[in-house]
Amino acid sequence: MRKFNYSLALLITGLAIMPQLWAADKREAKTDKLIKNISERVRYLASDELEGRGVETEGINKAADYIAEHFEEIGLRVDSYNGSPFQPFQISTDVKLGEPSDNYLTIIGPAGTEEPSVLSELTMGFEFNPLAIGASGTFDAEVVFVGYGIEAEDLNYNEYADVDVKGKVVIVVRKEPQQSNPESVFDGLKSSRHATFQAKVSNAYQKGAAAVVMVNDAGEAERYLAGLKHALSQYSAQLKSLTNTFEEIQTPSDSEVDKHKQALRQAANNISDTVSELNGDGDAILDFDEAGSPSNRKSMPVYFVRRAVIEPLVKSAFGKTLGEIEIEVDKTMTPFVGHLEGWRIKGGASLLQEKANVKNVIGVMEGRGSLKDETVIVGAHYDHLGYGGRGSLAPWTMDIHNGADDNSSGTTGMMEIASLVAAADSKNRRRVVFIAFSAEERGLIGSSFYVNNPLFNLSNTVAMINLDMIGRLTDNKLIITGTGTSDIWPDLIDRANETPQFAITQQPEGTGPSDHQSFYLKDIPVLHLFTGLHEFYHRPSDDVEIVNFQGMAKVVQFGAEITMHLQTTETRPNFKKAEKKRNVANTGGVRPYFGSIPDYADSVEGLPLNGVSANGPADKAGIKQKDIIIGINEYKIGGIEDFDSALRKFKAGDKISVTVLRARKKLVLQLTLGEPR
Repeated sequence: MRKFNYSLALLITGLAIMPQLWAADKREAKTDKLIKNISERVRYLASDELEGRGVETEGINKAADYIAEHFEEIGLRVDSYNGSPFQPFQISTDVKLGEPSDNYLTIIGPAGTEEPSVLSELTMGFEFNPLAIGASGTFDAEVVFVGYGIEAEDLNYNEYADVDVKGKVVIVVRKEPQQSNPESVFDGLKSSRHATFQAKVSNAYQKGAAAVVMVNDAGEAERYLAGLKHALSQYSAQLKSLTNTFEEIQTPSDSEVDKHKQALRQAANNISDTVSELNGDGDAILDFDEAGSPSNRKSMPVYFVRRAVIEPLVKSAFGKTLGEIEIEVDKTMTPFVGHLEGWRIKGGASLLQEKANVKNVIGVMEGRGSLKDETVIVGAHYDHLGYGGRGSLAPWTMDIHNGADDNSSGTTGMMEIASLVAAADSKNRRRVVFIAFSAEERGLIGSSFYVNNPLFNLSNTVAMINLDMIGRLTDNKLIITGTGTSDIWPDLIDRANETPQFAITQQPEGTGPSDHQSFYLKDIPVLHLFTGLHEFYHRPSDDVEIVNFQGMAKVVQFGAEITMHLQTTETRPNFKKAEKKRNVANTGGVRPYFGSIPDYADSVEGLPLNGVSANGPADKAGIKQKDIIIGINEYKIGGIEDFDSALRKFKAGDKISVTVLRARKKLVLQLTLGEPR
């Protein structure tokens, strides 16, 4: 019997497994490098230096340059637009007030027997303010008091039922009746949708009012003063905390002393301002932008006016004060409305649309061989909310919203997929176009602009992969939307998931609140990678500390594998319609289904459409992409708010007439509303 050489066997075994170990070490090293790259990129894109990448900030331009430099470093083409990687376009941002002389309000009273008409020119900023939810325009019109300005036929309460307001100024009281009654038909002690500024303004617009004058309700003063008292206690506590903190510093530096003095001055000013307000009458008028976002409407100015200004008009016309009328309506739940005989209001409003120059950032990896003329898109939006305001879920702050997850994570993921794909090589491959979209937070505007102005023919664009908020992988759960838009997706997802073993939630629909929707509406198969919403979403707290870099690396590797398969597979993905089915429980089931997709990039008056849902009511009625809805039955549609308000006046199964503009021609189409979805 031959003696077994254990030493030799061990040597041979070791030599056999060494390549495997080296390969494993190499993979681990690559993963470590990927995690390091991801961390560095997210930290930069979500840094204060980039100012939250708001479309009005210089920080977003720094982000664009950073992305473009990366594309160039890894060998992508960055000369597609006059030698530049930037696809420029312009968007509407917000509105601002024009010249003070163009914003005015004058009360003209009835002529008495011994004196001329009462003429009162109001002071802007003290007695009245124009509101951003209104529009520019001038008027000189009769006045109608319409109570709370509510039209709620389903609740048997309609303050427009017996009064004609066309061409007139309407005076509207804030909130709604029975605010302190838990049994109120509106929504108990909570404010219903009928109490919103937008609902009140939409009702007036749809009835043809010339302008809206809004005043506080009686209870607002009480609520306002209570808020001031709370604020005063907070400011006082802050002042005490500042003092205590500074006293703990044994030897403060000059800069610390200066910073402390500045903080003390600010705290003292806050306290002084609050005390002054507490000594007032509690009837605070809203600032220009406090009632909501601007509308597409091009007519009907809206103002907020002190009750003390409107009180004499109401008392003269009805012999009752506003407070007495509110009490009466609370008791009877009967609308109190009427013309203010002899009174007129003359006014003007000038609202100027602000514009911003923005840009998509595009890098191209050219194709080869028989597949070279076909295109795969990998995209992510790089904009966020800047210093807050519109879109923020912490609107009371002006802190930088860094958007580490939304969407520094997705932008970084797209950049790292670009690195991995660029490092691979194949003799026969599709072109891959990497796009960082701007103005997604304003309504998918950047991706919408691209699909309407594509770099490469969309008919040869075979798929789009979108990454949005991939930085919060928890319990290895990944959400993938668009899985029903092509037959190839299920098998391809399973293949790519062999290593990461994600717990995947597949959502078949191609629509949704991110940039993949723009491509789906052009009949392109899409996949959208997403790790889920969280409590930091659209708040200043969405910062790098919440990001799971290791989890991001797994998502990036997963997305890269899908991209490289799409790049090289001979079989072109087919396209399928896959529509989203909304949960009625989440929408309240109060609005019937129409089946349209708004175009937020267009500020034309009405509701411009980016598309319609396949086989939905709008589709069946013949409504098309690029149509502009301007009317539903007798209701005027000046913006999305009016569209929503009008639809809520109908129910599923109702047949309605929809007036649209199509290539500047007016068409009236018949539509049957569907069940809420």
